[in-house]
Amino acid sequence: MEGNTKVGTGRVIAERVERYVERGRSRGTGPGRMGWLPPWIRWLPPVLVVLALVLELTTPTRYSFASFLTAAVVLAALLSRPFVTCIIGGMSIGLLIGMHLALTDVYPDNVTGPVITLILVTGFSTLLALILEHTTNQLVQVQAVAEATQLALLRPLPPRLGPMRLAGIYRAADEAALIGGDLYCVRPTPYGLRVVVGDVRGKGIGATETVATITSAFREAAMTCPTLTGVARRIEEAMAMDREDLEAGGSAAPSLHDRPGRSWAPELFATAVLLEFPDDGHFVRVLDRGHPPLFRLGGGKGVVPLEPGYALPLGFGDLAPDSVPQALSYELAQGETLVAYSDGVTEARSRDGGFYPLGQRLTERYGAGSAFRADGAGGSMRTAGIDPAEVVSFIHGDVTRWAEAINDDMVIVVLQCDPVAAR
Repeated sequence: MEGNTKVGTGRVIAERVERYVERGRSRGTGPGRMGWLPPWIRWLPPVLVVLALVLELTTPTRYSFASFLTAAVVLAALLSRPFVTCIIGGMSIGLLIGMHLALTDVYPDNVTGPVITLILVTGFSTLLALILEHTTNQLVQVQAVAEATQLALLRPLPPRLGPMRLAGIYRAADEAALIGGDLYCVRPTPYGLRVVVGDVRGKGIGATETVATITSAFREAAMTCPTLTGVARRIEEAMAMDREDLEAGGSAAPSLHDRPGRSWAPELFATAVLLEFPDDGHFVRVLDRGHPPLFRLGGGKGVVPLEPGYALPLGFGDLAPDSVPQALSYELAQGETLVAYSDGVTEARSRDGGFYPLGQRLTERYGAGSAFRADGAGGSMRTAGIDPAEVVSFIHGDVTRWAEAINDDMVIVVLQCDPVAAR
């Protein structure tokens, strides 16, 4: 089953890569078509050629502007495709010869040397344009792989699934990679809506393989395992197979042995929280595997952390085989909201080194006395007064303003109980 799941994921990635690459080619992948450059800048090389001709004809003979032609060719290599660079170079060479023949008082000497120099500049510039175009095409493909991988592994959340309203955001520490070591996955199952939010050891692109293992194993196990404990066990089995593959690869490399007779065993684990919302949506089962606690908004209690007890992270279950963590159940009122996140949020540091106080900021925004309370007499939070997307937007914007720099992967998922509207 896991193999089929991974094959399906791989097929999705391949299809999306092809689509993104075609989109990049249709937009043009040459250096002169980079989206961050203004459109008019590609006209600079021919403008320089024309400007050289005009200045030669209108300025005193003691001035020479032949250097503009060389600059036009070099600039064309940076801004245009190879054949355009070659055309600009040919125009420049022809113009230089023409000016030598027509303006003998300006170019009294032999023009062979300058022409040969300009021919060499044109050749090297065309080669440079070819290299830049090839590099740009490779970057387009890498970007396509990154985007397709992100969409295949971390699929966008719909605004509603069953009795729950959803919103989420993912931000990788390496923004160019688009994906890192944090993860989330939401799956409707015969047992209700199941969710996992996690944080893999490491960050950036190096943790992507473990993210793929956990999300694919979760999608399979969520449909077949009757309990969250079984889902967590199935994820650990998939991670154990990955660890065995890494150990087998490491044992063949002498440099990976830290001492004689002992092979290198990488630490492969992830903190995660698994949630299950039955179809009636009036309660949630929570299994926390070493992940930061959820925050619960509303229900007449303001903002409170939801701490169901902790267990070892996923991947460390074999260290305590006799201890089997169980999911705990909590009742949910209409409009109650749960906020799941990774430590990339709470460990974001300000300029003075302080960690981001997520609980405090949520209390100031959604606690008693805020604009999201129904009244000042301890009434419950208005269902219409809070939107999961607004909560995600607030947290992301607030932590971005708080932190001097975001140096870790960050995920935020907000789920709101709304079974009445679902029915």
